[in-house]
Amino acid sequence: MEEAVIPRGMHDCIPDYRDIHAVEVPAYTDIEHHTWAQLYANQHKVLPGRACDEFMAGLDTVGFPAERIPALADISDHIAAHSGWTIMRVDGLVPNYEFFKLLSERIFPSTDFIRRPDELEYTPSPDMFHDLLGHAPLLVNPRFCAFFEKFGQAGVNAFTNPAIDPAARDWLPRIYWYTVEYGLIRNPGGLRIYGAGILSSPKEVLYSLSDGPKKLPFDLEVIANKSYDIWHMQEELFVIDSFDQLEDSFYAWAHRHGLL
Repeated sequence: MEEAVIPRGMHDCIPDYRDIHAVEVPAYTDIEHHTWAQLYANQHKVLPGRACDEFMAGLDTVGFPAERIPALADISDHIAAHSGWTIMRVDGLVPNYEFFKLLSERIFPSTDFIRRPDELEYTPSPDMFHDLLGHAPLLVNPRFCAFFEKFGQAGVNAFTNPAIDPAARDWLPRIYWYTVEYGLIRNPGGLRIYGAGILSSPKEVLYSLSDGPKKLPFDLEVIANKSYDIWHMQEELFVIDSFDQLEDSFYAWAHRHGLL
């Protein structure tokens, strides 16, 4: 079985921090706030005209501060007011089943630590910049949220229903990788990015829309059986026409395999 990367998968259990307002906000240092500001400024330069329209609208809705690290509770409140989704603070890597269960309950897990200054281009452990800037803007988009909730429900079923092919536990991480983390979408203005793994990295943003990666038509049967490389730029990316297509295609695929 492939090692899962959704989006963190190491501990046997996670503390229950569902009440985000009861979680103490870390005492971030000036260096950590500066790191956030640098990361935000870098992405602010490259995202317009490259990130999808839905993401850019969500970015305005969520309203990240540019110069300081936001409190998870503040971002969670903004999201909840628009979609009912919330943020849950986690210590680090979350096992796949727990992750699926959170999504099925419309909860997205996020760390509350920021990467080191020497990791501006890449961090091996997804930090709160990736979790928040990469993911939060689409958590106010109703069609993406509908897909994400169905994805979580399918994941829970993959782990709890013995009638489901055990291979589904491998299929779903691949689908997550090539959609939520590394997906492209056609907007009226052209090809755009919706994958959080791309959107939180300036190099990935520029590379993904270049002639470097091959752009492939969206096919969940192909994606579910396609391995991925977490250490290098992606050689192939899959393109959806809309979030309607993403939701409808996933529902049909999951239903066909008994996941929904």
